[in-house]
Amino acid sequence: MEVVEEALLSVSFEVLFNKLASSDLLKFARQEHVQVKLKKWEKKLFNIREVLNDAEERQITEQLVKAWLGDLRDLAYDMEDSLDKFSYEALRRKVMTEPDTSASKVHKFIPTSCTFAFNPIKAMRNVKMAPKIMEITRRLEEISAQKAELGLEKVVAITKSAWERPITTSLVYEPWVFGRDGDKKIILDMLLRDEPIGTNVAVVSIVAMGGMGKTTLARLVYDDAEATKHYNLKAWVCVSDQFDTMRITFLNQYISIDNLRVFYYIFFYRL
Repeated sequence: MEVVEEALLSVSFEVLFNKLASSDLLKFARQEHVQVKLKKWEKKLFNIREVLNDAEERQITEQLVKAWLGDLRDLAYDMEDSLDKFSYEALRRKVMTEPDTSASKVHKFIPTSCTFAFNPIKAMRNVKMAPKIMEITRRLEEISAQKAELGLEKVVAITKSAWERPITTSLVYEPWVFGRDGDKKIILDMLLRDEPIGTNVAVVSIVAMGGMGKTTLARLVYDDAEATKHYNLKAWVCVSDQFDTMRITFLNQYISIDNLRVFYYIFFYRL
């Protein structure tokens, strides 16, 4: 349930940023002299969003962090609701001031003595902007202060380019491996059985989620005595998402070659 709630919270933040960047809302905020307040909202939301990953992890064991996330979620919903009301008022003002609209045409026929000068403070009171902005600003400052008190920190997400695949070899201490005998036998049967030329298995894919032991299973098959006896030449190759074709390690042999053509010649000659 927490995963769904935090996903919704992240979406709420994106919605808030989009609303705060609306040109109509910004124009309305300037008219009402509250653009500085809304900019502070945006800045504090950016700072809070940076610690969401840390909060999501710590809420599992820390009740105070979980409560903080709950308060933040409630505030985000209230902010979204208030910005919707402000946006509606901004749109209403825009329609009223546009020429050739029904509202503006009617306004032309009203005597000047019946109209009144536009008062920003009075308009704010009419739409109840000022009290709501003050309330949300107070709650936002409290949550921001609690963020520091809880020691929530920015967690840098590991991107695909920053992550490096661990260097692997074919060596594995077999007594430490349990429950893989059946899978190992299935793969060995596929690799060692005699079949007509052209129908032999060329590639065996081991597919599973991360941490399920795919590399360990491949090592067990690679180091198996029957596999070693069956294949005269074996090579263990680790290929990552961003790999260098020149950095390939052969088991029991170290080769340093900078010319790809020479490397291919030696490899296929051995085959």
